[in-house]
Amino acid sequence: MNMRHSALSAASVLALGLAAGTVSAADDSVPISTPAGITLVDVTDNQQKLVWRRLGTADGKPLYTSNADAANTAKCADDCAKEFPPFIAAKGAAAFGAWSFVTRADGAKQWAYQGQPLYTYSGTDPAGDPPSGKDVVKGAAKEALDFGSKAYSPKEGWKRAAFLPEKSTPTPAGIELTTLAVANGYGFSVPGTGMVMYVIKGQPKNPTMWMPVYAPGAAQAMGDFTILTREDSTQQWAYKGQRLYTYNGDYSAGDINGTVEQKDASVALATRHFQPAGVNIDVLALRGPIMTTAKGLTLYTESRQKLQYGGRESRGGYRYSYNEAKAVGTVGCVDDCLKSWKPLVAPANAVSSGFWEVDTRADGSKQWSYRGSPLYTFVDDKKPGDIEGNNRHTVVYGNADNIDRMKLTGGAEADPKNSYGAFGAGFYWHTVGLFN
Repeated sequence: MNMRHSALSAASVLALGLAAGTVSAADDSVPISTPAGITLVDVTDNQQKLVWRRLGTADGKPLYTSNADAANTAKCADDCAKEFPPFIAAKGAAAFGAWSFVTRADGAKQWAYQGQPLYTYSGTDPAGDPPSGKDVVKGAAKEALDFGSKAYSPKEGWKRAAFLPEKSTPTPAGIELTTLAVANGYGFSVPGTGMVMYVIKGQPKNPTMWMPVYAPGAAQAMGDFTILTREDSTQQWAYKGQRLYTYNGDYSAGDINGTVEQKDASVALATRHFQPAGVNIDVLALRGPIMTTAKGLTLYTESRQKLQYGGRESRGGYRYSYNEAKAVGTVGCVDDCLKSWKPLVAPANAVSSGFWEVDTRADGSKQWSYRGSPLYTFVDDKKPGDIEGNNRHTVVYGNADNIDRMKLTGGAEADPKNSYGAFGAGFYWHTVGLFN
């Protein structure tokens, strides 16, 4: 995995006197979040804020667990297995961490996550995810944390499989596991403040900027967490033998400015997400992190235009749901659009994993998608740091010739005879949203 990242805000860059830069990726010894062929899908509320995260097939369709299964035991067979086919591991796949196999009667290896065997559904999956805008039915919001039985399950006793790394990552009091998109994984943070924890291969070069994560006197080692005694006899938490610190130059929850302050500092990650070769996360001076190609060209997503207070360029303003992104898909940019926007090509043998899926375009070529949204470069970006494609609008008018495309933008309710179409009907281009 090739990754360069930092979450520096404009204020952070100015305060620290730091220029744009790159930092090294998480060590490959950090376990991957999901095996190849299994994806992660964010389930969001009406404001596109993360509610929970589910497991999906290579194309993002829900994976299910059965309430009838015991740990590491699959009871669904015969007619049950025809309705809910076991999710079989590819040849050569290996178990690791929370991922294991259940060997079925025919010798096939079925994936299990945290001991729960995984299945697909042979019929049509219920629409939406709990909760997901207008798909929410009465009571569904209360059932969201149950990961959607009645409203979103094909059958009683089955649930959409949730990705819950905190269940298999024991953490001491005062340390919590946090999803960190800009660090491409799950890391540790301070409860309440969200301040990210780091490990440093050497010693802090500027000790005033690094705060040890102190362990209470009565604390006990837990899982991969141990306690080391400092020179002043205080106790410091360590993860996998490396001392934990917070960085005084992080100003907001999720900032990872310490990776620019000291090159041998890295976010303390429990798991890392898959990322395709040749894709990086870079930082631009006076801007937040962006996703780029190996040549440094900025990557973009295409989403439906929508009206919102403050606009989509406001802080946290650019968010989209997974279902919305999938609805646009690769058909959102065809014909003349491809003269300006170039798909991020995936190898013919590429396999979906984590937040990344492999889409097939109409001409048979493969394209990478991130969180359900196909990625593109913009032809007017000539050098690293260019973001000429950011915050661009493509208006789609509601005449009879464009009715199908207008529906794709979400403007289906507009009168097709109205040459102005639906107010706001169109597409919006933006740098890849690295939101948790």
